[in-house]
Amino acid sequence: MIYITILFGSIAALFIVLFLLDHYNIRNIKKELKNLRSIKTNQQLRIVAPNKNIEEMIGEINFILEKSQNDRIAHEKSESELRKQIANISHDLRTPLTSILGYVQLIKDESTSEEEKQEYLDIIEKRSKVLQNLITSFYDLSRLEANEYDLEFKKVNVESLLREIVAAFYNDFIDRGFEVEVDLQEKLPIIVADENAIIRVFTNIFQNALKHGNKTMVISQRQEAGMIISTFSNRVENFTQEDLEHVFDRFFTVDRMRTGQNTGLGLTIVKKLTESMGHEVSASLEDEVFTIEVRFKLSS
Repeated sequence: MIYITILFGSIAALFIVLFLLDHYNIRNIKKELKNLRSIKTNQQLRIVAPNKNIEEMIGEINFILEKSQNDRIAHEKSESELRKQIANISHDLRTPLTSILGYVQLIKDESTSEEEKQEYLDIIEKRSKVLQNLITSFYDLSRLEANEYDLEFKKVNVESLLREIVAAFYNDFIDRGFEVEVDLQEKLPIIVADENAIIRVFTNIFQNALKHGNKTMVISQRQEAGMIISTFSNRVENFTQEDLEHVFDRFFTVDRMRTGQNTGLGLTIVKKLTESMGHEVSASLEDEVFTIEVRFKLSS
């Protein structure tokens, strides 16, 4: 009888201990949840004593906490990027606009000669075109990112398009002192794409090379492994592997001082347009030679 009493007493004591441990675990969890709610942290809940059911519950809560923390981090990063983008847009628009307004005031000045007025009007026209290009780039990128950029897919002779654009930019490169080398394979197959989008892709690549490249411009196009590969290489200075990783990012520019004529959107639009058409683009850097490779998939 004494043994039975001791046994029941031990069992009762065990249940009391387990109850107190569970009660302590729950109270501790409640306290930690309250702390986590009031501060930004990556901390997760812990259990001080083993309990399968509570451990499973803690696992589910920690999963929700981790997702919430990741969402918060992503949101804060997005907000920070948005603020930077707004600042960049404001700067890029303000620079040519300020210049335009300044020359307008000079034209209004009665002491300004007719010859000077004409010179200032020419400058205003150039600055206005810069401003127009900036606004167009911002608008196009917003449509691309919202999947609202209308693409008209049809059969396109990408070889012919590249030849035309090389001819259009050839004198620009020569005037800037570039040595231009062109190697375009003939009789390439037709691809399916948006013709205007391809023109924009090639144009942006050439404009980027004129802004940031020097000395050489090597342009090639060939058929390889079921693709038409267009390659554009030019020498660059003060450009690093770290820069390369961000070359397609919005508003990225190696011009740290920002001139107001370089939004850093040109190559971003190249990537967005190329991928929107179902094709591929990449960039590489070797021995101060920056290369962009556009790979057009052949239709089956």
